[in-house]
Amino acid sequence: MMNNRKFKFILFVGCLLISCHLFAENVEHEDILKVQYGGSWRQDQYLSPLLYKGMMVGLGNEWWQPFRQDTKLGKAGKLTNWQHVGQLNLEFDWTCNPTKTNLLYAVRVNAGWGAYYQWKLCNNNLRIILGPYLDLDPSLKYIVRNVNKPVSLDATVNLMAMAGISYVFHGKHSSYRLRYLIRANVIGMDYMPDYWQSYYEMEEKVLGNVRCAGMWNHRILRHELTLDMQFPHSTWRVGLQHEYNEFGQPHMMFSHEQVAVVVGTCFRYRLNPHKKLTDLDAL
Repeated sequence: MMNNRKFKFILFVGCLLISCHLFAENVEHEDILKVQYGGSWRQDQYLSPLLYKGMMVGLGNEWWQPFRQDTKLGKAGKLTNWQHVGQLNLEFDWTCNPTKTNLLYAVRVNAGWGAYYQWKLCNNNLRIILGPYLDLDPSLKYIVRNVNKPVSLDATVNLMAMAGISYVFHGKHSSYRLRYLIRANVIGMDYMPDYWQSYYEMEEKVLGNVRCAGMWNHRILRHELTLDMQFPHSTWRVGLQHEYNEFGQPHMMFSHEQVAVVVGTCFRYRLNPHKKLTDLDAL
């Protein structure tokens, strides 16, 4: 009797694992690994009143995936017009002041997730998307020549509005997708350092300022234009992206602007792994 129960339990666990494996395979998914390189303009009046300019490099990953309708165990549901997107970017920039007598280094980690509705027009070749996006954006900066205040940290958590438009057109043995995507903050919270008289006042537990943030005191705009090119054995991305970020208080302002070239490669997975990828309009 005990052996019979063990057998049923093992059989149940095996069926569950097989079902989970089927769910993992029955996913329409697009993953993009990219590198960025461009110009950076940065101002941090906690460290210096001057505007610093220089270069930036970055490495990022983003994925796009549609939601599916609920269905029976082990079977994939129908794709819906609701989809979600996530991304993680690591960036490093080095800038100098106009007199080139001081350097400012910055490390930034940007992560986000959003859901959006997609309208499909012109035989699914034209897509329009609109939805919310949750964004986390901490940044650590170090200035070379400043004894009292060499380090600055700021961070934001924002609910953003996301919109985009894309169009797919086809060649004889290739497909191309041109996409414009824009995000702007709506409301959230930000953190910035307090203007200490001395760096050593950190020992007095001066923790900085946390406040509610929106377009009235913290302005973020990110947009990009990309071209995805699908060939018989690979898919590549080239594009341009621009970002502007400004916030602070009347006596201490922070700003960051960057323009970068993006180059990446796309990995795409479909419900039927044997079905040929003939175009980029699956998502």
